[in-house]
Amino acid sequence: MTIQFTGVGSGLPISDWIDALVGLKQDDIDVLTEEQKALQEKSNTLNTLKSTYNSVKTATTKLTDSLFGPSSDIFSKVQVSASDESIVECTVTQVATPTRLTLEVERLATKSQKKTYQNDVFKDSSKKLSELGDVQNGSFTINGAVISVSPDMTVDGLIYAINNSPDAKVKAFMENGQIVLESTEYGDHPIEVVETNSNFVHLAGWDDQTEAYNIDGLTAKYKINGEEKEANTNTLDSTNTGVVGLTVNLLSVTETDAPVTIEVSRDFSADDVLAAVEEFVTAYNKAIADTDTATAAGTGQLNGETSLIYIRNSLRTMTSDTVLPNGVYKTLADIGITTGEPGLDVDADTNQLVIDENKFLEAFSKNPTAVKELLIGSNTDSNNVTEGFMQKIQDKLDTALDTQGGYFNARAESLQSQISNMADKIAKKEDQLLIYQEQITNQFTYMDQQIAQMQAQFTQMQQQLSSIGISMGSSS
Repeated sequence: MTIQFTGVGSGLPISDWIDALVGLKQDDIDVLTEEQKALQEKSNTLNTLKSTYNSVKTATTKLTDSLFGPSSDIFSKVQVSASDESIVECTVTQVATPTRLTLEVERLATKSQKKTYQNDVFKDSSKKLSELGDVQNGSFTINGAVISVSPDMTVDGLIYAINNSPDAKVKAFMENGQIVLESTEYGDHPIEVVETNSNFVHLAGWDDQTEAYNIDGLTAKYKINGEEKEANTNTLDSTNTGVVGLTVNLLSVTETDAPVTIEVSRDFSADDVLAAVEEFVTAYNKAIADTDTATAAGTGQLNGETSLIYIRNSLRTMTSDTVLPNGVYKTLADIGITTGEPGLDVDADTNQLVIDENKFLEAFSKNPTAVKELLIGSNTDSNNVTEGFMQKIQDKLDTALDTQGGYFNARAESLQSQISNMADKIAKKEDQLLIYQEQITNQFTYMDQQIAQMQAQFTQMQQQLSSIGISMGSSS
């Protein structure tokens, strides 16, 4: 709000005087406003840089995610094939080692079963157990788990009670006028049904131990490369196959002298890996360049941000550090990623990474596994996990980008607090300015009124003196 006033009574330039006095106070506010603007620009630059560094991290994950399965496969493709897919179904993870093996399946693993006598009652799930005979209220146990029964319980209720008792370790279902208890596990796991204080087990026939009503579960029997093995499952993992990352699901037995050949192979794609590395290099170079611009002496919005400069320098140093002291390829330079060939141009920007594609492809061609280990490490051996260059970059960026105590968030919160405090200070100054303007306007208004009153009194006195012949004009 602006208060306008002119010296109506006195004719003095009072409005100009008020504007001049208010302007002196406004200059202080303008200085604060410029400081607030500078803080906001600094905050905007910081947020932009945070996004830039996030892009670097994203570029690294396109490579490192290859450690966690084929669905994230950029570095290499792992595939598995079987000579007879009616016998086995095979899957592999990213860590599977190229392998060829022969598999003979003598028998599949089966589950133990215990069956009731055949009875029309067990053909209709809505029928009550009392239709079997004089069923007593009470209970029985399956593998130690207590199952309650009553004459009014239906077949469906009984099956529900069994299937909802995890300690029983069986699955119950109707089949051919019988209730079948089937072990939840493959192999030799006998099912023990014990009568306690009800006669239901006897009426149903679960106490009959003859072979017709009891089927023992069997282990899977197979040979891998001629070595005989057994397993309590038809799904063979690395423990059973001896190949990390390979899973074989047994579907059927093989014919005599007709083993299945299983082959795990990798299809390394140098072009895919190179493209991912180039994406990282582009993101890295932008982060370094933008940080240098933002922190430049005299012109940078973030000049003096020592923590930011430290982050930038740490990333820059890491690109020339030894990553794997004992690796085939120890540094990025070994696979053609450098800050430029030395000695060619003194004006070259040594803060920017460049890729010698020929050297990279040559290194990849000679030893793709070593390139992979240099870039993203290895987790195939839990006792010898290595961390590659991209993980080291991620570790550094994780600290800087952490949403709790990381540099970018902490500094952004600090700047936002300063901006908010500055806004409060400006608002307070503006309120004070309005009060000041009103005060001096009132003061000048009073002064103008007094001057006007004095002028009126002087005019009246002149008129009175003139009426008696006295002139107040100046004399010479």
